[in-house]
Amino acid sequence: MDTCLRLDLLVSLQLKTPAVMTPWRAAGRIRVARTMAPTREMSLETKERIVKLLELGNSSRMVAKDVGCSQSAVSKIWTKYKQHGMVVKAKRTGRPRKTSKRQDKQLKAICLENRKSTTKQMKHKWEEAGANVCDRTVRNRLKEMGFQYRKAKRKPSLTPKHKRTRLQWAKERQSWTVDDWMKVIFSDESRICIGQGDDAGTFVWCRSSEIYEEACLKKTTKFPQSLMIWGCMSGKGTGEMTVVNSSINAQVYIDILDSFLIPSIEQMFGDNEIIFQDDNASCHRAKTVKEFLGERHIQLMSCPANSPDLNPIENLWWKLKKMVHKKAPTCKADLATAIKESWHQIDAEYCLSLIKSMPQRLKAVIKAKGGATKY
Repeated sequence: MDTCLRLDLLVSLQLKTPAVMTPWRAAGRIRVARTMAPTREMSLETKERIVKLLELGNSSRMVAKDVGCSQSAVSKIWTKYKQHGMVVKAKRTGRPRKTSKRQDKQLKAICLENRKSTTKQMKHKWEEAGANVCDRTVRNRLKEMGFQYRKAKRKPSLTPKHKRTRLQWAKERQSWTVDDWMKVIFSDESRICIGQGDDAGTFVWCRSSEIYEEACLKKTTKFPQSLMIWGCMSGKGTGEMTVVNSSINAQVYIDILDSFLIPSIEQMFGDNEIIFQDDNASCHRAKTVKEFLGERHIQLMSCPANSPDLNPIENLWWKLKKMVHKKAPTCKADLATAIKESWHQIDAEYCLSLIKSMPQRLKAVIKAKGGATKY
């Protein structure tokens, strides 16, 4: 009796179960597919160890447990070893390389011929030589050669004479230590404009429809207000700084040295001997200026032309302009106040770091054979 009831119940359940699943019922059963995370490829040493253990008579289960991988991985490695006689990864198939080594050398020559060429321009020249490539291939080949499309660095133009002078100047002082450079006081003039110091550009968050809104613009002026300043520095910190309200000639320059350089020397060096360096402006090399420095027993050190990288005060001007720009002056009076405040905020450690870089600067000039350096 029990058996008959069980058979009837089984038949009734089979009749109630649909033979064909309806679309709505099939859609109701959502099957979640599990994707396996990519695994790291097994090292060659591990594969060789697996083969060695199997050759010694160990089972695949024992080898998998010993190595720390799955049993199927052990079996696959063993099968490939028996087929090919080695465990080195076989070369995978893929799209053949579009260019030959000779064509790659042609592209390198095209690039070196004019480094300011765009990818499209180099592509056209390369196609004239017989290559059939796209812009992307040109970029990929150049990247393989180590080339990157960078923003060109702004450096003074150097003639062969400039390079020879720079090289000779660096070689004459390459034995100087940091202590020797600590005895040098550097000076220079610089013009600071309102809005200057934003060399990297201004970035704003805006939507495509807000590009020309007031808050998203970087305001420019055709003739920005500016001030000319003179300053000096050494490894002990900044010296005196003054705003120059007139054009500089020999007499004006002597007045500046008498009023600001001499007090700076007395404050930083006392009665110790120092070396004074400025650039080769005509007013700096006037006969009266040399007589003025000679009367005060100040040793003058010349600086090669077009060589801001050999005068660390140039880096000081860059920092000062950045600091003034952050204060956002709007008129000449505000600009003068911002310059004075920023000048006194420059710490002595920054000046010392600039002086400590002088031996490296000379090495860089010698290495570049008088050419441009990163400083």
